[in-house]
Amino acid sequence: MQEIYKCIQECDNILIASPIYFSELTGALLSVGSRLQTYFCGKFFRKEIPIKKPKRSAVIVGGGGDGSVHRPYEKACNLLHHMNSHDVFPLVYTHNTNNNPTITDINAIRGINGIAKFFNEIRE
Repeated sequence: MQEIYKCIQECDNILIASPIYFSELTGALLSVGSRLQTYFCGKFFRKEIPIKKPKRSAVIVGGGGDGSVHRPYEKACNLLHHMNSHDVFPLVYTHNTNNNPTITDINAIRGINGIAKFFNEIRE
């Protein structure tokens, strides 16, 4: 985690990408996300600014079933906010991939291209 904390401190952009399992981010990703509790504690209990550099971020999720994409997106945004990212690109998702292959999901492909442009915009 120390390497991940260092990357979070230094990076400009953060992308969370995850399959959707039972309308939620993967358990492994949530386990890593729970380690971000240190940022919450730093801010609210120690009155520190744990991550000074603001980030741009985006979320990509994909799932085969008929569940919701909104719950994992909300959870991802919550994690991103704890990493000092409040400039979040609109959700990019591919869904119902059991019947519609991701490779043909034009909206997802456009969304990914949009994320690339968003991450490369010059900041003022």
